[in-house]
Amino acid sequence: MLVSTHNNSNEPNALESKQHTRFFTQGWIQVAIAFVVAIVTQGFGIYHFSLLRVPMTEALGAQPAEVAFGFSIYALAAGFASLIVGDVINKIKLRGSMLCSAVLFSGGFLILGFMTELWQVYVAYTVMGIGSALGGMVILSGIPNNWFNKRRGIATAIVWSAMFPGSLIVGQIIPICTASGQWQTAPFVLAAIAFIVLILGSFAMKWRPQDVGLLPDGMSEEEAAKQAESAGMAKLVGLTRGQALRTTTFWFIAIAFALIGIGEQGPFQNFPTYIVGNGFDLGVAGMFMTVISLSGVFGKLISGVIIDALGPRVAYCILNTLAAIGLVIIIFVGDNIVLLFASSILFGIALSSSAVCFSSATAMYLGPKHFGAIYGLVFLGKPIMDAIGVPLVSAIAASPIGFKGAFALCAVFVIASTISMFLTKKNKQLVAMEEEAAQEMQADIKTEAAQA
Repeated sequence: MLVSTHNNSNEPNALESKQHTRFFTQGWIQVAIAFVVAIVTQGFGIYHFSLLRVPMTEALGAQPAEVAFGFSIYALAAGFASLIVGDVINKIKLRGSMLCSAVLFSGGFLILGFMTELWQVYVAYTVMGIGSALGGMVILSGIPNNWFNKRRGIATAIVWSAMFPGSLIVGQIIPICTASGQWQTAPFVLAAIAFIVLILGSFAMKWRPQDVGLLPDGMSEEEAAKQAESAGMAKLVGLTRGQALRTTTFWFIAIAFALIGIGEQGPFQNFPTYIVGNGFDLGVAGMFMTVISLSGVFGKLISGVIIDALGPRVAYCILNTLAAIGLVIIIFVGDNIVLLFASSILFGIALSSSAVCFSSATAMYLGPKHFGAIYGLVFLGKPIMDAIGVPLVSAIAASPIGFKGAFALCAVFVIASTISMFLTKKNKQLVAMEEEAAQEMQADIKTEAAQA
């Protein structure tokens, strides 16, 4: 039962103050916990592969493309498994999903540590991808979107900024183990860290504030009743998965998310090859990727601020316009180190801001009640296009049109994604649900006042 905060006087009562205090403690602690979990399932999950690919290829005596296919398997497994995360949470609760994630995600790393055949790499990334989904995108986006309304954007941005420290951790562990001639020690270390973090997270993380007797943003029932959107969060209204699939809102969001998979990850995973091909060494390529990653942290936080002020549609359009400009500049200044790094900042600012913008748009435009079930579908196109985009850009780069043609194509996908997001609007059915929820809460408050 939700905490009632009715008060006949103009002074805030002790119960209301207690609710706000508890929310501040609980709400931001949930963001902090999700941040740590994101370091593992997102930071480790995305950044470890490029560093392990070389020693894995050498150890197996396989072709680079054969090993690289492991990343595609990982992306697809995570994407398709995300479809069931909402249902998993409904059946075995958030804790059950996180415990499964702990076993599978860390188990994938363990298989890599013991692997001796190429097929074992594929098995490892299938298991790891499913584990990442059960403790990853849907849950890590759902926590801030469930707990926050007014601060939804910045809370989501903070969670997704965890990818940067995740990249720093794997960037230290894997090179140290590889330099010592024991590269397979690295997956064991990452598995241990992941298992501990996910087990602890499963007991500390709460899916919704209503589960512990609170409301989003720490608001009282009176505050929620004054605004339809807040009332909709408090009453947990929202379209079902079936209803969402019949709206243009859902499809514009899903298409925009899918298109950015090629426009974002396609060039990102191929930048080092492009830079080395322009006469720079791997050290410069590494610095370039670090600048992009660090810029991504600021970009996520900026996107959160813009979302809270102007909404996710405006935030996404602004940031991804910068990404398209950055890609175009990179095409023409590949041999100029200063302009190359300057353009990397533009691209980096938009990097992964999609995770912040699209999760916020899903909750804001389709409602929070069935967020897990709907966002799993919204997200599905992204890993599919990630899996296609990386080898596609590599193949085009090897053709006569080279990297200039490949990056130009990526810029087109970024622009198309931006246009699709620009066309997204809040669903009218949700607006009606929120207004009805506000009226119901106002009636409940009047009834309580009369009884008092």
